[in-house]
Amino acid sequence: VLKVVIFEPYPSVVDPNDPQMLAFNPRKKNYDRVMKALDSITSIREMTQAPYLEIKKQMDKQDPLAHPLLQWVISSNRSHIVKLPVNRQLKFMHTPHQFLLLSSPPAKESNFRAAKKLFGSTFAFHGSHIENWHSILRNGLVVASNTRLQLHGAMYGSGIYLSPLSSISFGYSGMNKKQKVSAKDEPASSSKGSNTLQSQKKGQQSQFLQSRNLKCIALCEVITSPDLHKHGEIWVVPNTDHVCTRFFFVYEDGQVGDTSINTQEGGIHKEILRVIGNQTATG
Repeated sequence: VLKVVIFEPYPSVVDPNDPQMLAFNPRKKNYDRVMKALDSITSIREMTQAPYLEIKKQMDKQDPLAHPLLQWVISSNRSHIVKLPVNRQLKFMHTPHQFLLLSSPPAKESNFRAAKKLFGSTFAFHGSHIENWHSILRNGLVVASNTRLQLHGAMYGSGIYLSPLSSISFGYSGMNKKQKVSAKDEPASSSKGSNTLQSQKKGQQSQFLQSRNLKCIALCEVITSPDLHKHGEIWVVPNTDHVCTRFFFVYEDGQVGDTSINTQEGGIHKEILRVIGNQTATG
């Protein structure tokens, strides 16, 4: 039942052998077939090391639906995701996999800007299990409280749950201090090549994610209006227009982030603003 809820949107992919038919149809969902095609998608690392047509041919041979599914994954992603160069990364997040994430439609950014002028804004974390990010990157953060999307109890009512403390959001992402890599922890991801970890030179920063054991948290900008309900270190935002995701951090194979970060500390807040610069529409 859970995959029906979190794997949304479901792919809509034309059958390469019959353009009149959908091989993947949101009205006739076949999750096992999607999983099979995902497993045949070449890793990003391999894609960068061979000509595109060669990669496509390789995928077509393995599974004729793998390449069409990959095209859908790319085209259905509405977020603008930019890998941050090392000099623009937030060092205190302790991961090389840092991204500027702009996922708000223009109308939402416009509403956000207007509210920011009135009330000002600050930053807080949002943690969620890896399998939820397929939907978040396409639909944005939504109020999951009291819906089938809710995985954790809505202790403080309906809204988007955030925290200024990294430790709380890391908890929601499924990360703990002594992370063990286990088979059951593997999400339905097409990222292969965990065996390449051994072949990596020591000290070399990996350019690509190589693990299926991933944890993610976002750093969001939030409007500090009277609507922002603060329950200690857990904040609840009932209005989705008052939250915009700004950064996305990925941790792999038991990497653990710094659990003592508080976005309300002057130094941390200043560093976030430095890295954002004027790259967001909200200024």
